[in-house]
Amino acid sequence: MSQSPVITQEMSIPEIVKAHPQTKDVFARYGLHVDGYKAIEHENLFATCRVHQIELDKILAELNQVAVR
Repeated sequence: MSQSPVITQEMSIPEIVKAHPQTKDVFARYGLHVDGYKAIEHENLFATCRVHQIELDKILAELNQVAVR
């Protein structure tokens, strides 16, 4: 049986980073520098990925891999 993801597309980036600070590096690799980027405070991960043309499944997999360490 597989484990449920810790991070989901409905979560906001500040919510993700607050719970899992180690995810900042993943966001940075995708060009999302979470400090000082005001729009992410109001968008969920799904919306942010659409706006920045980031493959949602790929970043989610990376974020969840880092979050469980």
